[in-house]
Amino acid sequence: MNDWIARFEPNADPIIMETGNCRFDHDHLHVDNEQCSVIIDALILNQKALFEQHHTYDFLQLVLSMRHDKPKDYFNDFRGPFTGLFYDKRTRQAEVFTNQTGDSAVFYYLSDQVQVFSSNFSLLVDYLKENHQNLHFDEKAAHWMLTFGYLIDDATYIQEIKQLTAGKVLFLNDGRWLVERYHRFLSDPITISEDEALEQMDTLFRQAVQRCFDKDLEYGHHEHLADMSAGMDSRMVNCVAKALGYGRITNLSYSQTGSEEERLSKQASAWFGNAMMFEPLDDHAFVFDLEALVRSGYGIYLYSGITGGARLLSKIDFSRFGVEHTGLLGDVVVGGTYMRGSETEINVDALRLSHLLPLRYDFNPERFESQELYGLYTRGFKGIMASWFIRKKFTFALSPFLDVDFLSFCFSLPSVMRRDHQLYWRWVERFYPEALAVPTSRKRVPHTLPQQGFDFSNRAFHKALKVGRKLMFRLGLTDSRVRSDSSMNPYEYWYDTDPKMREFFDNYYRDHICLLNEHSLIKQEVDCLYNKGSVWDRLMALTVLGAYSYFVPGKAAINFLV
Repeated sequence: MNDWIARFEPNADPIIMETGNCRFDHDHLHVDNEQCSVIIDALILNQKALFEQHHTYDFLQLVLSMRHDKPKDYFNDFRGPFTGLFYDKRTRQAEVFTNQTGDSAVFYYLSDQVQVFSSNFSLLVDYLKENHQNLHFDEKAAHWMLTFGYLIDDATYIQEIKQLTAGKVLFLNDGRWLVERYHRFLSDPITISEDEALEQMDTLFRQAVQRCFDKDLEYGHHEHLADMSAGMDSRMVNCVAKALGYGRITNLSYSQTGSEEERLSKQASAWFGNAMMFEPLDDHAFVFDLEALVRSGYGIYLYSGITGGARLLSKIDFSRFGVEHTGLLGDVVVGGTYMRGSETEINVDALRLSHLLPLRYDFNPERFESQELYGLYTRGFKGIMASWFIRKKFTFALSPFLDVDFLSFCFSLPSVMRRDHQLYWRWVERFYPEALAVPTSRKRVPHTLPQQGFDFSNRAFHKALKVGRKLMFRLGLTDSRVRSDSSMNPYEYWYDTDPKMREFFDNYYRDHICLLNEHSLIKQEVDCLYNKGSVWDRLMALTVLGAYSYFVPGKAAINFLV
């Protein structure tokens, strides 16, 4: 896949370089002529519609026409993942942009002498080191990782490098670069009946699925690659794709053998008549890929977050397939996952992965209008979607739940409709009851008193089992505090039963903690998480050490194959 890097110097046109193998050349644009310099790396899912609207089938002419009509935010009409830069050589004005949903990103370095932009953080860091730019570790970013488990706002591990986050653009005007927001999802409820909401939601979701799967066909791929999990989101992508007539779907799944994830995903795939590529995680080999995953994922999310996804994707022959279709953020967009407590007061702690450390920095620079928007733009776009950067090493990943038109409509619905996945379940039952032929790991929130009583008793029973298991582990009567099939990725079981995993963690910690000697407070925080926390805390601590080790010290040679 392609990545690009662009360098600006005073009174000079930019130098744009790119690397990688462009599999989706219809959606890729790199032009340097007398009028402009342009680079766009993208999958424009509505490209054909835009061509028809602007009466052209040339990508450059399309961009020029769109920019003429809407010079400030023409890229807001794109749907799908995209990053880009446009420089007008006549006016010396420029814009650098990323998409609306955080599954693409631009990183940038601004100084008086040079400004550098890239779609790849690792590439940008290596380039700056090679060109003798002074880079300094950002303790604030490390603190975010040690508390949230992912980076928030525009922080990176390098103080001098920032991330252009979802829906934002950098404008160059009169020699100055300014960040502006061109798109923002809003919780602005409309008046609509539930029947009307369901009809419109289904129409927009079918449009979103069609946009995604048609991209495969556009590039001659009549076999489709789609994730399948035990939950509902990826299942709905597969179900609607089948309903729209897309055939020959191969499902991807990875989990611990014997888990509910394995059992239900295989049942669902078989029920739909799909082929399946399954990657067992019993050897949890991905936990040893620390530095490779930090490098390709930029350390934005804890390094093990993609679990076995990278290893499975590396085994796939992508001459057969186009993109990877996923159901990511479906529970957020339709199900109201981040609706917790007050809708107007922001509870920052609600989305932290670890609470061992107190927050040392204030956070809410965006002044989010609701807890749900806060969750969408932080945990959603900055945390969950960070796996996109690793996936892009192999192919573009798409989720119809991220379609801007679909997502905007869902957020316009009254919160009472979507809360606790109520609208989600009614949508499935009304239009796609076949999706419920196989049980799902997503449980309904009980609403009647008998349901609530049963749910409370069931949760109390399973909690007692967990407490009993942990007690037996302390007494030496079991080999782990959890069952081997307790989840798709039972980290505690792996850590308890695999001495090689414990040895790898301990050795990496011991060999790298000294790197933080000049950052005493962060060193103390890493030490606290590693020595007093859970396995998840250790993963966050090791992510910070891996990021510091790769991105900060020494001078690295440029590696275009990151």
